[in-house]
Amino acid sequence: MRKISRCFALTIGLALCTLTVLASDEDAPASKSPSAVTPTSGESWIHHLHRSFGDTSMGKTGRLGPPPPASGEDAAGWQMGLLPASSPENITLHGADLYRLNCQGCHGEAGLGAPPEIHSVIDPVRATSVPLILARMKKSGMDMSSGAAAELARQSQNALLQRLHSGGEEMPSFSQLNDAEVRALIAYLNQLAGVPGAKQLTVTETPARVGELIVKSTCHTCHDATGPNPSSQELEDGTIPPLETLTTRVDQMELIRKVTNGAPITMGTPPTLHRGRMPVFFYLSKSEAADVYLYLTSYPPSQSVAPGETIAGVQQNADGTAAGGGAAAAVSTPPPLPAPAPPVQTAQALTPTTSDGIPDWVVTFLLVALGGAVATVIAGGMGFAAYELTRLGRQGEYHNVVSTGVEKAKRRHRNLVAQ
Repeated sequence: MRKISRCFALTIGLALCTLTVLASDEDAPASKSPSAVTPTSGESWIHHLHRSFGDTSMGKTGRLGPPPPASGEDAAGWQMGLLPASSPENITLHGADLYRLNCQGCHGEAGLGAPPEIHSVIDPVRATSVPLILARMKKSGMDMSSGAAAELARQSQNALLQRLHSGGEEMPSFSQLNDAEVRALIAYLNQLAGVPGAKQLTVTETPARVGELIVKSTCHTCHDATGPNPSSQELEDGTIPPLETLTTRVDQMELIRKVTNGAPITMGTPPTLHRGRMPVFFYLSKSEAADVYLYLTSYPPSQSVAPGETIAGVQQNADGTAAGGGAAAAVSTPPPLPAPAPPVQTAQALTPTTSDGIPDWVVTFLLVALGGAVATVIAGGMGFAAYELTRLGRQGEYHNVVSTGVEKAKRRHRNLVAQ
């Protein structure tokens, strides 16, 4: 029984070790994201995925701009309002701001995504919390040590960072974020997911950096960096204007209006006003939209970024926080194609998981591993018992043969003595 108990403990230990290895992704490399402002380059993300604007929820908010005025009516007025007379050199952003500027266009305000295309970020973030992992395992009727939970949380954290830095098949990488921005963003994601003890962090950014973050994370989802300026008919046919032509199509006030409030656009032949297909980024402020225009005019998009075409966009403060580019929502001329997308409420999921933060496949694998361990112990015990019975049987036969030989020898000896 002692041997069997040791075998069972060893088997369970091996099963748990296997679970730990399979549950982990490769450790995410240390973030070396550029902290300098650089031009946007390359094709849009939906073009990279070979999707049309109407076939995706990416970069959408579920809100469209106002329709064109009816014949004989004047267009509804829009008050620009006053922008700050002089924007501060640096802007303090909280983690919630970084989420809003980089993630909300696809994942929505609550981080729930737009299933099935865009997964929730809430469950993968909860999987990085030891208390939530332990609570999930307890709810499932399974015991787990704090050490094992800490290892699973570490692996989930690495997977989250890996996805953020390198992207995935359906999600672009956010390599433009520097280390301080990533830390602030993840701290807010923990708060959004209800991780115990989560607190927001801040970074300090320049207006150009804010514009860069919005353009690269939100606008570039649908707009190519470069390309020809589309005609009215091409716009009606579904062509999305490239980023490099936006500042020639509209001035700063018109871009701010388009981004934050929406505006009709001229399309078709003959050119007539239509409701724009581009969603309204209502969660971006007018000053942030102005930062988009500043960034696009200061760092015109290019096919490729030449080495040297950068300026310091994020500086390091004395207290260790980052200073650099800030936040502004960039969407310009309306992206073509039909139908408003349903409101997006969440962030791209790293891996499908349960609501309490432990992936379903982890629980399933653990149960299968434990079942396999029990089956192995039972099979091993039965084999050991069969072996012992066979061995003892052979020893019994041997003793019988020996006993028979001894008896025969005694009889012969008695016969000889009697003679």
